[in-house]
Amino acid sequence: MIGRMLLRWELQQSLRSYWFLANAGVFIVGGLLLMVFGQADVSVLGYRGFARALAALVQLALFFVPLMALFPSTASIAGDRELGTLDYLLAQPVTRGEVYTGKWAGVTAALVLSLTLAFAVTGSIAAAKGVPSGLVAALLGLTVLLAMTFVSVGMWISAAATSRTRAVSVGLTVWLLLISLGSLGLMSAFVRWGLPAGWLQGWALLNPVEAYRVAAVAILSPELELLGPAGAALVERFGRSGLVLGASGSMLGWAVAGFAAGRWLFGRSGA
Repeated sequence: MIGRMLLRWELQQSLRSYWFLANAGVFIVGGLLLMVFGQADVSVLGYRGFARALAALVQLALFFVPLMALFPSTASIAGDRELGTLDYLLAQPVTRGEVYTGKWAGVTAALVLSLTLAFAVTGSIAAAKGVPSGLVAALLGLTVLLAMTFVSVGMWISAAATSRTRAVSVGLTVWLLLISLGSLGLMSAFVRWGLPAGWLQGWALLNPVEAYRVAAVAILSPELELLGPAGAALVERFGRSGLVLGASGSMLGWAVAGFAAGRWLFGRSGA
């Protein structure tokens, strides 16, 4: 009973968050604009004009979905700790694990609702023009996994942080590092350090941002060059299906490990 109340409360708080609403609005509006501009390529590329627009939506998701997840999740526990509401919650007949799980579930539910709305609007336009609905559903699933990854990481940071400001700052730093160590930044770093090519491929799957990118591009485009050297090598080694499954497993692993670590840390902390 209390667990469901916590979930509803956190869902409402996430949906009312200024940063959450701003980022979700940009993502939805951006998706609609990409679908509109995608019509210009239809006469030449057929339905692939809209598939290219969906690929641009993937690039937009790389930046905005982690932010949509990090702002409410990093502020969740640390913010309640600052306001004193966390002490009130823990005084109720509920365990620390239930509080943590309820907060995680509420933030995740808000993100899933927002992403489903965005993909329902943009995906329905693309599907009406011939883009396979399964392709849109696969992209939605990958994007939800990316969101869950950053919710788990953000909640983990929030459980460890002493203040809301510090939690948000650490979360943004982690996001910037993962973004900068993806794609071209990843290539230049590995070339400069002279590390083996296999390590480059492994990091492409381990980094959740890069894993999302290569999996989404593998679904949308038949051109291996668009995957980058690491992604192209992974396709040649495991096939497109294997790459998508491996990348999905990587993001799911981040989500599960981050949730478990944060729940353990919150369970053993004093407040």
